[in-house]
Amino acid sequence: QKRGFRIKYPNGTVDVFRGWVSSLGKTVQSKDEIARTVKITSVGRPYMAEEDAPEVVSVTGLTVEPTNATVKVGATTAVTFTVKPDNVTDKSLRIATSDPTTATVTQAENIATVKGVKAGTVKIIGMTTDGNFTAIADITVQA
Repeated sequence: QKRGFRIKYPNGTVDVFRGWVSSLGKTVQSKDEIARTVKITSVGRPYMAEEDAPEVVSVTGLTVEPTNATVKVGATTAVTFTVKPDNVTDKSLRIATSDPTTATVTQAENIATVKGVKAGTVKIIGMTTDGNFTAIADITVQA
């Protein structure tokens, strides 16, 4: 099982260990070896740098406004997706159209600009990267 660990020293130096750990908990040597000497000048003890990592806030939901809209062929309308909670670590999302021949979508952050191509109905789908939550806006394109 391949593992990676970061050790942060009191002077701010960070060492990275990457290798394999056997089922017995012993380090198994790989072909590539790196040796590093670190001089510690401040007082304190080394610790796992992962202890410094900020708390990860996971996605709990995704909403869309408006949920229904109408747009004319050649015109545009905006649809806004909101990732919940507000302090989520990863707010990224993907936005797509169910039928690009009826309406195209351009994404800028959490806003989808929908352009009518031909008369019909289309779904604009937003999906979060973290948690795979989805929200759908129904768009009617009028001639």
